Parts: sequence; structure tokens; C-alpha cells
Amino acid sequence: MKKTLLTIFCLLAVLTGRADEQKKVTLSNDNTKETVNLSYANIFITLMNPDSDDEFGQVLIEIENLDEQKILALFNKPYKEKEVKKLSPSFQYDKLFGGTKGKRIIDPYNLETGQDVFIEPSNKVQLAAFNAPGGQEMVVKLPIYLSKPKEGIVQRILGKEKLLLLRKQVIELDINVELKPSAEYLGLVDECEKLKKDVNNAVFCTHRRHRPDVEGQKEPFKKRMEELTAKIDAAISAHGWTENDGGYQRFNAIKEDIAKINLDEQEGTCRQHKAGPPAPAHQCGYCSLSLQQIYHKLDDLYKKIYTSSDRAATKASVMGQVNGLYNCCTDANCQKHASAWRSGGDYKNKIIERYNRIQGL
Repeated sequence: MKKTLLTIFCLLAVLTGRADEQKKVTLSNDNTKETVNLSYANIFITLMNPDSDDEFGQVLIEIENLDEQKILALFNKPYKEKEVKKLSPSFQYDKLFGGTKGKRIIDPYNLETGQDVFIEPSNKVQLAAFNAPGGQEMVVKLPIYLSKPKEGIVQRILGKEKLLLLRKQVIELDINVELKPSAEYLGLVDECEKLKKDVNNAVFCTHRRHRPDVEGQKEPFKKRMEELTAKIDAAISAHGWTENDGGYQRFNAIKEDIAKINLDEQEGTCRQHKAGPPAPAHQCGYCSLSLQQIYHKLDDLYKKIYTSSDRAATKASVMGQVNGLYNCCTDANCQKHASAWRSGGDYKNKIIERYNRIQGL
């Protein structure tokens, strides 16, 4: 008999740390809760933020004790045998518990919550809440110790109990979080794609007789770009994201996509005016300037308005010059600038940026 018991204890010692039960758990926007049913307990695993657009899923683990006679214990530290006796409640190993007496060490669960958890009969407690990376499997090991009072029936106040550790069962949860983009994110992406498609299908007629003029034709598209950008900024602010958050980066990528839309590339002549007489060549006092010189003049005017003590008055006084410079280089009939403007380039982008900055002052 002694040899048989010794063999059993040695086998239990070898198996320490291995999972007695292994459960695969997949959480997603469509499946936010899974339950692992054991004979003595239920383990609830819940995805708390299915629509957050974050790169991590917030996972909550709760354990319900179904055994009317046992107390379930999960320890956060590898207590030595002497240390476990000093806990509140105090624990000691039952005589049939495996391992070498006096040298046994508690097997802790592998979540950094900083607390031991003791679950009375018919009670449910929150074990831990943690972040699980989306698309990666996370292994959570839960060594559950079944215990009972050393004498008498289970009391409601565990602190007064001396409990016997009867046996340990190791449950391994292989948790995989599959985060899908939220409806909010997908809606903004759809709006952006619709805007880009509408711009690609548009022709902003530069013919002098077209009404509204080319800038008036672009105005509704500029407004849509601004409104969609503002909607994205509001969403980022509502979520409280910073630049390091995955949600911020995904939403900001839509903003960057909007910023790349170039309305000037869609300038041309509409069907109505293609067959008409050619528009006269553009001529003004700025035609002799290069795009580089026009940019520097706009930059000087921007600085003049920005540093002025009365920006509104200063802006009003120079807007005629600002518009004249901008119209000169953007007029499709300007013999000096039309070709260079269509070709694009660094100074075209600088002129557009500086002009918009002046408009926004």
C-alpha cells in the first residue's frame, strides 16, 4: 500500500504544472462571451470592448463556484508551504495532497492582478481583467485549488477558517481575440471612398463662361472633405485616443487619405464648352512671375497678416493681391503658368498650402 501511494504521489508531482483541461476560447465582435463548464465551477470569459477599434481586446474572467461543500482558491504568488499557512484564511495541505511534505509550493495563475482569490459556495467573483492582443493567442493558466474547512461546515467569513487544500486542477485557456472594425470605422471608410469616387468622376470646368467658376465647382467637394475630417477628429476625441493608440492610427489613416485628394487634377473643360470658341489667353500683372516667385509673395502676405495686430483688417487689405496671385497660376488659359501648374511639383503644392493658410486666418 505504501509503495502504491508513493507511486501515486510521485506521478502527481511529475504532472504538476501541466493542464488537466485545455480549452480553446475565441472571442469576437459577434461572440463576446464564452463559458467553460466544469463539474464544480463555471468560468466566464467576456470581451468587454468589441467595438473599440483598439488593437487590444479587454478580457474579463469570472469564476462561479458550483460546489456546495468546497471553497475554490486561486493564488497569485508561488507561496511556500510555510507561507500558505500564514494567509487569511490559513491553508494547509490535506494528507492525501501530492508532493513532498514541507517543500510543496503553490502553483499561481499567470495573470498580474496582484491578489489571491477565494470563492465560497454558490458565489461568483471577478478573477482578472486584462488586455489581450487582437489576432494573437494568449494562454491563461488557472490552477484551481479545491479546499474545505478543517473542521465543521463552511463559514461565510473565510478569514476565520483553517482550510485544507484537497486537490489542484489546472485549467488552461487558449484565448484568441478576433477584433473586427467597428461600424463607426467602416462608415467613415465608406464615406471617404464615396468622396474619392465622386472626385474622380468630376470635371471642374475652367472655361471662362462656365458658371459657377472653377473654384465654385470645387467648393462642395472641399466642404465634404472638411466635414468628414471634422467627423473623424470628433470620433478620435470621443474615444480619448492618443497618437500611440491603434484606434487613433486607423482613424487618422482615413484623414490622411482625404488629405491626398487633389481637386486640381480634375480641372478640364466640360462637354458644354468643349465645342465652343477657345477662351482668350490669360493676362495679368503677375504673369511675368515664376511659380516660385508667386509662392514667396504669398508667403510674405501670409506673414504680414499673421504678425499684424489687426489680422482681419490686414487680410481684407491684401486679399485682392492674394487672389490675383493665386488665380494667375491656376488659370488654365495662362500661357506662362498653365503647363507648369498641370505638371504639379513642389511649388504648386506650396502655393496651394499657403493660399489655404491665408484663407483660414
